[in-house]
Amino acid sequence: MSTLSASRAAGRGTLQGWRRNRARRGITLVEILVSIILIAVALGGALNSAGAVATQMGGGMRHTVAASLAQTRLDSLASLSCAQLADGLNGSVTTRGVKEDWTVIDGRNIKTLSVTLTIPRRVQKPVYTTVIPCRD
Repeated sequence: MSTLSASRAAGRGTLQGWRRNRARRGITLVEILVSIILIAVALGGALNSAGAVATQMGGGMRHTVAASLAQTRLDSLASLSCAQLADGLNGSVTTRGVKEDWTVIDGRNIKTLSVTLTIPRRVQKPVYTTVIPCRD
């Protein structure tokens, strides 16, 4: 074989090899499946986080309502005179799903006002307390 025919044969072989490699380039089914699984896992984590945030926001709203109700109750009881705040004065009311229980304890020249809240889906009951000095 002459040098020219050998170089032509080598050239053809190289060109065919290049075409074969070119045809093999692209995305395989396995790569597509792996990418879909990765995207699904990422979206699942994002949706799980969004659900947790929504739950926390709902809980925060209930706590805000409860604190506002307790403050309103303490303000209304504090506006009464000490003579009107009899020892053992208590009551209970439910507003917007939050139950308030309040009591007045008579002390020496003071009245202790206490509001206990029952918040849905919360085990511990927050207690708000204030002391009113009596001068009458």
